[in-house]
Amino acid sequence: MIRKHARFAWASGLLAGALAIATGGMAMAPPDGPVRMSNLRISGLSGFDVIDSSGAHIGEVISVEADRRGHARWLTIALEQGGEAKLASFRAWLDAGERQIALQLPEDIVLRRAEADTLNSLSAGI
Repeated sequence: MIRKHARFAWASGLLAGALAIATGGMAMAPPDGPVRMSNLRISGLSGFDVIDSSGAHIGEVISVEADRRGHARWLTIALEQGGEAKLASFRAWLDAGERQIALQLPEDIVLRRAEADTLNSLSAGI
């Protein structure tokens, strides 16, 4: 009887181990390099540096807006030249190790978008 239970426990352990291996088993390590921000559940990025596609520093993160499930959707950036820009998270790559976010856009496009948003908000107030 004891032998039967021992075999059953051994077989159960073997099956559990095989299932763990088949489903990934171990938790994945954090990525070594930058990852696209869209669909990430992130918080606490205020103050992270923001660089454009050429590597030029253009500002810092003010806030990250998320959808109802907590996934990043929009980044609000304080620009070095003044003003703010709001960009979609799918255009941003997070490098947590370097505490920076890289945009897929050049600086001039980010600045033009920020100027357009400012003009739109001013004209809406009139």
